[in-house]
Amino acid sequence: MNSQPLESRRESIRDLLDAELISAGDRLRFARSRVGEEHIATVSPEGRIVLPDGTEYDTPSDAAKAVAGTQVNGWIVWRTDANRTLASLRNQLRDTTTGTAQSDTPHQYLSEISEQLEAGESVSVTVRELLRHWNARSRGTRITRRIEKDLASQGIRTFPHFRDITLDSLVRFAIVDVEETSSPTNNSALKMHTLTSSEDENEDSDPPQNGLKVGNLASALGGVTSVTRDNTIDQAITLMQIDDFSQLAVLSPNRRNLTGAVTWKSIAIARHINPNATLRDCIIDASEISYNQELVDVLGVLRSVGFVFVRNEVNEVSGIVTAADLANAYGDMATPFFLIGELDKLLRHIVSSHVPFSDVVALCDPSGSREIKSFDQLNMGDYERTLQNPDAWNRLNTKLDRALFCKRLEMIREIRNDIMHFNPEDILSNTVEMLRNFLRMIRLNMPA
Repeated sequence: MNSQPLESRRESIRDLLDAELISAGDRLRFARSRVGEEHIATVSPEGRIVLPDGTEYDTPSDAAKAVAGTQVNGWIVWRTDANRTLASLRNQLRDTTTGTAQSDTPHQYLSEISEQLEAGESVSVTVRELLRHWNARSRGTRITRRIEKDLASQGIRTFPHFRDITLDSLVRFAIVDVEETSSPTNNSALKMHTLTSSEDENEDSDPPQNGLKVGNLASALGGVTSVTRDNTIDQAITLMQIDDFSQLAVLSPNRRNLTGAVTWKSIAIARHINPNATLRDCIIDASEISYNQELVDVLGVLRSVGFVFVRNEVNEVSGIVTAADLANAYGDMATPFFLIGELDKLLRHIVSSHVPFSDVVALCDPSGSREIKSFDQLNMGDYERTLQNPDAWNRLNTKLDRALFCKRLEMIREIRNDIMHFNPEDILSNTVEMLRNFLRMIRLNMPA
């Protein structure tokens, strides 16, 4: 194993082998979607990249250049069978070696991606992998703003936006076009990539109210089971029973055009009218929407029809959203949402009952820019700032530790921001238990 510290030299494939992040014989894949090519290589026991013709290369970039015929960042383009880039494995090694993520890791990561995009290659990662480079597991307000700002600093963005889809969906990196950024019609699409410094600094403010997007539901981009007009009713029924589906998409042979849907109800009606009905007689009209549409805008369709098909960022029919999907998504957020509301009212009552309003304003709005006129204008960040003050805390006459209390309140404030972003999968699994415990502790140890 190399004895020189990793932080003082460039990592190699050998380092990944020694750290058991890859193994000798592992297959690597380099897909060049623009030219319709895919190259395969393997990892040798000595830490080299071996091409199918037996040629060995010491670095991933040399191996990538050999098959692509041009200079390519091999750490980004070579992927394992688990769809991990060598760059992501290298960053994992760095984090493990230093005990924490290096401060410049996200910028280095984006710089490598930018170089690859400039070389004309396509780079895609899951949202979960993207977040990992910022040591994050969910898309809270702060981390979302930070990633957006870092992307903008490199002149790149994700397509679709990493906030508008599920954690395990793929986003594709793209260079921000100068003409596109100057176009008034595209300002809204690029807004999240051009944050001002003041927006970034005001991280304690309430997050923008971004509703749940269609793409935030797993079923929207999870694929769709379909038939064509030439299939039989028996084939459609079999497909629905295999996976317990209530409806199927009817697509053209090239799977690009949605020509309708087949449901249990449409089959029953068609056969009631004509026992010899064919699948064509069972086809009904089907609604379709874009993945980035606000989910609240399709409530009417889901209420009346029960389902709607979804097109992804490249206009393919990518999935289906049903009324059940909608109920599950909002149901997952309902309990923590109500608990946050209860906590907000309880903290406002405690602060307003024991801390003078003038003291609260001095702590939360010393410049007067917010023009706070009543306790009703306070938010979670204001409760935290107020109770961090020793004098204000002492007015509560509680034996709870102030530092530990405020640390947990800070965590809950960030959870509250996640909930207000309406991304249910980003909410930690223990959120409900955490909120209930915090409420119980306040009621037992805080003055009424």
